[in-house]
Amino acid sequence: MDREERGAIFENPVVADVPLDPAPLARVIGQLRFGTLSVLASGDEAAQAYMKALSEDYPFVEQGLEQALRFTAGQPVQHTEIGKLWRLRSHDRQTLVALNNGALTLETTDYLGRTAFCDELARLARIFQDVTHVPTYSRVAVRYTNRLQGPETLARLTELVHPELLGLVGVDPGPGVDLTYTLSQAQLSFGEARNLLVQYGRLPGGATFDPTIDAVPEPNWVLDLDSYQEFPDGRRGLAAESHSVKAAAVACAERAHTFFRWAVTDQFLTHFGGHP
Repeated sequence: MDREERGAIFENPVVADVPLDPAPLARVIGQLRFGTLSVLASGDEAAQAYMKALSEDYPFVEQGLEQALRFTAGQPVQHTEIGKLWRLRSHDRQTLVALNNGALTLETTDYLGRTAFCDELARLARIFQDVTHVPTYSRVAVRYTNRLQGPETLARLTELVHPELLGLVGVDPGPGVDLTYTLSQAQLSFGEARNLLVQYGRLPGGATFDPTIDAVPEPNWVLDLDSYQEFPDGRRGLAAESHSVKAAAVACAERAHTFFRWAVTDQFLTHFGGHP
């Protein structure tokens, strides 16, 4: 099917979910950013209250300090502590809630669909508002990291992914030549500070394109979709009420999912246990 027959990427902006088992998701992240809150800066009471409210679903806690790395030519890497960080983990440790004085993050490797995921992010936001009285958010994002690996899957890559996303991966480099690494990046803007950052390519074993994503020992192909909306004017941020958070998160997730379905073929869905 050529590009003209497939149509524009966002010609049909809402695409139904096709459950995949196993889904090739390395992780899914939802994040809400906010300005520095006095209630979190003045002590640990608010953070402790938030952790207590979530303790039934997220019983395990880790507390530490965030660090920023500073690189200077000819100098050793410098570590700067920039604030406290709390991490809460679910019973099976597959889902993480992270909180610092600037962001609330939901991360999971057990993704149950965008409705369930956005519902949970909205629930976390509701409890956070109850505890901190945060008025607005300055950014909302939903990010999907897909990873394809294994000799059988990589051998079928040209069948599973449309050619626009393959680049040199879809080209025969010639006898005795191996393509070990290629990574492309593109950003799509939708107006009103809504964006989709797309990263895709082939990685060798032991490599990662993002230090927050663990590497795997074998070659793999990644498709990373970071869908977000920013609210730079603090007076007109995203309302902190849970229904506003859910609507914004769902919109981000739908943009990412629409691109994902445009990028992959029906054979992809079938290969990963779906029924297109």
